[in-house]
Amino acid sequence: MVVPAFHFRREVALLVAFGAGLWGCERAPLTDSGVMGVFGELGLAPGCFHYPRAIAADPRGTVLVVDKSGRIQRFTATGGLVGGWRMPETEAGKPVGLTVHPDGRVFVADTHYHRVLVYDASGLQVGAFGSEGTGDAQFQLPTSVAIDAEGFIYVAEYNGNDRITKWSAGLEFLQTLAVGPIEGRSLSRPTGLVFDDEQTLWFADACNHRLVRLSRNGEILTTFGRLGRGPGELRYPYSLSISPERTLLVCEYGGDRLQWFSKEGRSLRTWGRSGRRLGELSGPWAATYGSNGTVYIVDSMNSRVQILQP
Repeated sequence: MVVPAFHFRREVALLVAFGAGLWGCERAPLTDSGVMGVFGELGLAPGCFHYPRAIAADPRGTVLVVDKSGRIQRFTATGGLVGGWRMPETEAGKPVGLTVHPDGRVFVADTHYHRVLVYDASGLQVGAFGSEGTGDAQFQLPTSVAIDAEGFIYVAEYNGNDRITKWSAGLEFLQTLAVGPIEGRSLSRPTGLVFDDEQTLWFADACNHRLVRLSRNGEILTTFGRLGRGPGELRYPYSLSISPERTLLVCEYGGDRLQWFSKEGRSLRTWGRSGRRLGELSGPWAATYGSNGTVYIVDSMNSRVQILQP
């Protein structure tokens, strides 16, 4: 089933007036914590959000956000609404992950339908893979997708499978990379897949409150993290992104904050606290670096995206 894309040109920018391009160096942050802008509000109108849960940056400079209404909306770097489309089915549940291929295609972890859907940049469905089950080429609640430099596709899933699988550029199943205990603990809701500059795969073992670094052949290279709120500790990490400085940005859903780590596991800094004001977060599901070097934070329970200049 192909659902026609919906298109609109309404500009949505709350509490700040954005220009047509990126803010200049002379523009001061809105808050002492470095928030440069915010867009979205609670609602079902174009540009609004109903519990946004994932975000992906496009090489062209736009960002895409998916929410619990089953919509994927595309925004400019400064929060202007460009367009979007709806998922073909939503009664069973809504997506929790998406990523953009270098060629512009959008891969959506259609979580509760146990599949990954592939769209072109305009929102036309051009592919799909996976079905419900525990065998090869099957999923149980896929959470996120990543693509390596050679075009191979990696998918994380949970709800019993709790594993990462590898797929060809042609969407054919190849192998299971990560499953079973790691350092004595079974994976529990792996998510937040991202490749670093060395083409090793990082993911958040969310319910074990730790991060794992994996080779493309499935070798465990690094693990670190434990439950807590202190520096170096984690509380339900849901998404990862690589900074321009090649450090690791972690979004903690249960900690209402962002935290940056070195590849060796040293905590470099944290940002955010619980609340409703600018610079505060409530149940953030995801954060990513955009092509302009700013950070886009899916502030889920506040139904908005905050833009941070690190």
